[in-house]
Amino acid sequence: MSALPTSHNPAFSGFLRLVLFIIVTVWGMSGNAQKFDSLKTKTGSKKTEPDGTTLLMYVRVIRDAAGNIRMDENIVPNFKLNKWLRLEVGLRQGERPQQLGSYNHYKVELQTKSILKTVRFLARLSDNVIQYPQPRYVKSNYLFIAEGRQKISHYFTALISYGYVFTYQQNNINQAEPVTKGVANNYPTYKIGLRYALKDKGFLEASYGAYDVFNPYLLSTPFTQATFDYEINKRWTFYSYFRYQFYQSLDTPLNYFTTIGAKWRIN
Repeated sequence: MSALPTSHNPAFSGFLRLVLFIIVTVWGMSGNAQKFDSLKTKTGSKKTEPDGTTLLMYVRVIRDAAGNIRMDENIVPNFKLNKWLRLEVGLRQGERPQQLGSYNHYKVELQTKSILKTVRFLARLSDNVIQYPQPRYVKSNYLFIAEGRQKISHYFTALISYGYVFTYQQNNINQAEPVTKGVANNYPTYKIGLRYALKDKGFLEASYGAYDVFNPYLLSTPFTQATFDYEINKRWTFYSYFRYQFYQSLDTPLNYFTTIGAKWRIN
């Protein structure tokens, strides 16, 4: 059984230092902004971001261009830390017909509050532990991304994101701790999209990019995606998407993703 990340691992210790630095910095910013936030509340401004704890749960079925099928189960809770910062973690269990538990992914992500309702920043560690097919390997991704949005009409919102990825991979090891040695591959990442609001009940979204909820993709293997998000009631939201991933050009398919799940607003 693989060990969980510990503070004795240099990569994890470095990431914890980054987390603590951001928390302390944003905590100070929130203290300085307290009077401003209080004034906005008195003037009756509306909340535009989730303020409580949410739990996203979904299943993906992935078929590659050769017809091979795999699937995985995903759990992604999101917590408010303070007025300016949220924490999102993720766990993924992957299955292949040849071997159950063939891969595991996890992530830890810090998200800032949107500045002027336009841009937010995130710092993410995502770790991939691959048991099958051989060789076994661990790949750690460190992402730093700015995500922007601009409302262009009552129903439409334009989305654009840009960032950078630092990736390290070690073969023939079996551990959950993130790594900072091995084969390194650093590159930019991005995503663009257009979102259509469904009368305050959810949205339809078309996007094109090279990173998702868990992992980044190489710039040579981006994807297009159609997402459907619909609020069933105050607690539950239906969540689904279809993704087409390709190699360099749209006529060279790699993978087809079909996803269905739900988001639970806990408080």
